Amino acid sequence: MTQNREIAVSANNGLKHFSEIASKYRHLRTTDLGPILHIKNQLHEKSGIIMADVGCGDGRYSLELLKSIGEKCYLHCIDSNENMLMHLKEYLKENNTTNFCVRPGDANKLPLENDSMDCIVTFNAIHHFDIQRFLAEVFGCLKDDGKVFIYTRLRNQNSRNIWGQHFPLFADIENRLFEFYELKHQIQKAGMRIDHTKVFGHHRTSSLTNLVEKAQSHHYSTFALYDEDTFEESLEAFKQNIRDNFEDLEKIQWQDENILLQIGKD
Repeated sequence: MTQNREIAVSANNGLKHFSEIASKYRHLRTTDLGPILHIKNQLHEKSGIIMADVGCGDGRYSLELLKSIGEKCYLHCIDSNENMLMHLKEYLKENNTTNFCVRPGDANKLPLENDSMDCIVTFNAIHHFDIQRFLAEVFGCLKDDGKVFIYTRLRNQNSRNIWGQHFPLFADIENRLFEFYELKHQIQKAGMRIDHTKVFGHHRTSSLTNLVEKAQSHHYSTFALYDEDTFEESLEAFKQNIRDNFEDLEKIQWQDENILLQIGKD
């Protein structure tokens, strides 16, 4: 299978997955506020900020950005999934937010004017994009002094979380994630530079019941990559692994890790 074919298959699977999960996605995933605060601090001297949230999904991070930065910014919410955008629009309006617009569009062909963006962000979505095409689009849309923030988890971070450690095949089947050196190479290839990186460690607590519900609901799109039989076998093994490694099944604790990259034009 060629690389382009792999990207197309992944995109089609992702579209189906996110359409099916759109109505409950916000309740399944955790929104990390650390990167939002960091981005706010990096933009504190600017006003009239025109931003884009690419792969915005149902608006979890879009809302936190707007709440944090306030009226000094206007946010373009971009996603290819109409179901997600429908929930985003309702969610932001319910929270009395008006300084945004919804822009259906592909991350690999952004619906933005050239040299129009002060800031472009993407949260936990870069592994769903054709990164070369995305960065080329970002380069064209970004102002010369603009900033890009990519929040993601690396492959090695994914292998150390509770799923990578205890859910069979999770770290192996998730082959879309990058390592830092790969991201750096792609960013430099696009004529851009990494200005700053910050690793976030998030302490999580959950019950086994809740973890099983999340896996069954495919809160990570990784679970949609399993065939049905393999997923069920892996889920049973996961339950046993958790029982073997944690004493209190109502308060299972672990740490998730993510990285935030701040990028500018060379």
